[in-house]
Amino acid sequence: MPRGIMKSLKKLNHTSRLASLYPYIKGLPGRGNLLHLLTLFIALSVVLLSLTDLSRIWIPALSFYSIIIVNFLFSSIRVGLVNFRRLNGLTIVEMLLNSIGLSIMYMADALANSRVIGLVFFSSLIALATLLRGLIIRVLTEDDLSYTLKYTCIISTLMTSPLLDPALNYLLTPMIIGQVIGNALHLLYSSYINYFYKIHGLKPLKLLSAMLAIFLDGRKDSLEKLAEKLNNTSEIKVDCLIFREAGRKNVEIAFIIPGFHPGPFRDFGSSILPYLIEERLSRKGVKVVIARGLSDHSKNIISRRDCEFIAEEISRKILTHDSSYSELIGSTKILKYGSATASVIQVGSSTLVVVTLHPKGMEDIPPSVMDGIERDDVIIVDAHNSFSEDVKELDGDGFRDIKNVVAQALKMTIHGRSLLLVGYGENMIEDYGLEDGIGPLGIRVLTFRNEDGLSTALIVIDSNNAVPEVRGMISEEARKLGFDYCEVLTTDTHIVNGLKLGGRGYHPLGEVIPVEVISSSAIEALKKALSNLKNMEVSRVSMRFENVKVMSNDFLAEAAEKSFKSLRLFLLAILASLIFSGIITLLLL
Repeated sequence: MPRGIMKSLKKLNHTSRLASLYPYIKGLPGRGNLLHLLTLFIALSVVLLSLTDLSRIWIPALSFYSIIIVNFLFSSIRVGLVNFRRLNGLTIVEMLLNSIGLSIMYMADALANSRVIGLVFFSSLIALATLLRGLIIRVLTEDDLSYTLKYTCIISTLMTSPLLDPALNYLLTPMIIGQVIGNALHLLYSSYINYFYKIHGLKPLKLLSAMLAIFLDGRKDSLEKLAEKLNNTSEIKVDCLIFREAGRKNVEIAFIIPGFHPGPFRDFGSSILPYLIEERLSRKGVKVVIARGLSDHSKNIISRRDCEFIAEEISRKILTHDSSYSELIGSTKILKYGSATASVIQVGSSTLVVVTLHPKGMEDIPPSVMDGIERDDVIIVDAHNSFSEDVKELDGDGFRDIKNVVAQALKMTIHGRSLLLVGYGENMIEDYGLEDGIGPLGIRVLTFRNEDGLSTALIVIDSNNAVPEVRGMISEEARKLGFDYCEVLTTDTHIVNGLKLGGRGYHPLGEVIPVEVISSSAIEALKKALSNLKNMEVSRVSMRFENVKVMSNDFLAEAAEKSFKSLRLFLLAILASLIFSGIITLLLL
């Protein structure tokens, strides 16, 4: 294999770097508006602040509890992602850091008899809290600087004003220093990355806010508006095998192998496209099975208009296609090379090559696996059926094995073609849903049988990959039903991604849903397909869509590079807030 292909493959896998940041997107635990938790943390901060003179406790209490009223008023303005719960959650964090600073101060005073050291720590933590407050508010407001400044200035005033009381005056200087340093750094950091770290001309804070709008509120409008400004386009190829009963005109089954990536997450972009296709065709009585073609995250379609157009065109061409049908099928052959396995199925004039690395972990098979290969009659299907926590992207050995097994498949001559029998069945996995890793298409099965009685089953499950045990158990049960060949595939749907904050962001099939439950549901669908076998004829419909807006590799590379640069700079800003505030406090006391 040419070294250049492997070198470029490594360069293109920027999505795994971006996905590694997902666990940092988390929210505070608890339900509702967090008022009870906020009341408790404010009380803790007020008591610690007034510990030297509890007779004056009403002053910080009045000021700090006023923040709740401010949060309510600012949340009623309805800007971006701001709501009462999020402002309260942010205040809880601030009160926690305030309380830690005060606790360290008292401990330093008691243990080292040095109040200055304690005041330095107090000022540093105030600066950190203020920095976080400003940055988070700016992101929540979709980069609204005016709103951010108004909110953070009012909160800084309410945090500082109780210290004007003579009994608390010794904390005034550290508090002012912390508030000034924190506010200055959040303005400097946010303005700097917005100006110097633009991603394809988009401000990173606006882009982050738009993505969080989907994760937190399920709102796609902000990201769609930003995505429309991108000029990255690509050609999208979609292959379909359509089946109709011999002697009839109406299409009954459409087996669709798309060249777009069903992502990036939730129902944004081409994550929703398979369901748009299925919806249009099912309304016309066509049973739809959607597998996974060759694609990676550079084939994520980002325009809703493009998705609607593609779905409509696929539906129209499938329903109006009426030529070049065949009633013949060849025998299924299994090939192996290294860790790769290919099921080669000749259906009509087309050859399906279904590829897996099972039981080795596998990820997206990129289109570059076909570089240098020209065969219009071949359709490569990525089984995407063997998840491993250790595999974030297709490695060099896996890519090489897949490329070689595909090359072997293309050299094969399949003999013994006979009349085609096709069956279709479907089933849902009851009591489980998107958050458990199963998409709305559930389980869909295509079975092929020739006149010699040789049976092949393709079991397609609407999920983002599957633990290896899923394929193993289903294949074993299928053999007991008399199937000579069985392959389990997943759609790689990303509609299950990003539904919960933190962690990996999704569950591969079999991680939450018991493998036995999945196998049982799949076998029920397989039995339905077996009972529906009938003589059919098949035709191929191939479509190419030009100038489709996608998240290109250039965009992903720039996003990955600048996200990590911004993160490193953010860590420096945190360090600067702690050091500068501490040093200035030490010099002025």
